[in-house]
Amino acid sequence: MKNILIPYDFSVYAKTAAATGAWLAKKTGSQLHLLHVVFAPPEWSKMPVEKQQNYPEIEARMVDAEIRLDKIAASPVFKGCTVHTYVYSGSPREQIVQFAHTYNMNLIIMGVHGAGESQNLFVGSTAQQVIRNANCPVLSVKKNYKPGKIKRIVFASNFEGEEVSEAINQLKNIAAKLSASVDLLFVNTPLNFYDTPSAEQKLESAAPVQQQVKFHKHIYNDLSHEQGILNFSKRIGADWISMMAHSRARKPYYYLGSTETVLFHSEIPVLSFRLPDKL
Repeated sequence: MKNILIPYDFSVYAKTAAATGAWLAKKTGSQLHLLHVVFAPPEWSKMPVEKQQNYPEIEARMVDAEIRLDKIAASPVFKGCTVHTYVYSGSPREQIVQFAHTYNMNLIIMGVHGAGESQNLFVGSTAQQVIRNANCPVLSVKKNYKPGKIKRIVFASNFEGEEVSEAINQLKNIAAKLSASVDLLFVNTPLNFYDTPSAEQKLESAAPVQQQVKFHKHIYNDLSHEQGILNFSKRIGADWISMMAHSRARKPYYYLGSTETVLFHSEIPVLSFRLPDKL
C-alpha cells in the first residue's frame, strides 16, 4: 500500500476519513492524496481561459479550496505523513474514480452517512458511486469513528470466483501491516442454505496458505446475509468488515446491494473490493 486517496469536501465526514488515512499512513508508510472536486460543467477543464473567466464563481471556489486544502494538509493530524493536495473541477464521483485509476491509488478512504443520521442519505451519494466503480479497495468510515488498534477483520463472502481470492490476498497484505487477524465468514440463510461440509469446503479453499496472517473460518446462520454479517461482527467485536461490492452498472441508484446495506447499518468501517458484474 503506497498511495491512499482521501476525497475531501471539508465536511465532518471528510475530517474523519482524513484522520483515519493519517493513522493508516503512519502504519503502512503510505503517501496521502487529498482531492477536492469543485462541481463544474463537464467541459470546464477544456474551456479556453477567456471562457472560464465568464464563470468567476467557479474560479473563486477553486482558489478558495486550494487555500483551505493546503492549510488542512499542514495541520497536526498529518504530522509525519507525506501529503499531496489536488483541486479538480467536474463531477465529484467521476473525478474521484478517474483520479484513483489514473494515479494508481491503492486505497480510497471516504466518510459516509449512516442509517437515520440525516436527510443526506447514503443512497445515491458520491460514496455509493465510488464504491461501485473504483478499481481499488474503498474503506468507508462513519463520522464518529476513532481509528485505533485493528485486531480482527471480518471478510464475508460466498467464496466463489477468482475475484474473491484476489480480494482475500489484498486483504491479507493489509492485515499483515496492521498485525490483524482475518475472520472468513460464510452466512447461511434459509433461502440460500448449504450443508456444513459444503460450507466448510468453501472456507477451506478460500484461506491462503501463508504464515503472515491468522485466518479463522466461521459458518453463521441468520435470516439474511446482511444481518448475519452485522450480527456476527458485533458478536466477535470485529474492528472492520470487508466485502465484495458489485458495480451495479444496470441497477438504479436507489438499489442497495449487500455491501451498501451492511455499510448503511454498520457501526464499524467497511472495506469493499469491487466485483465486476457478470454479462
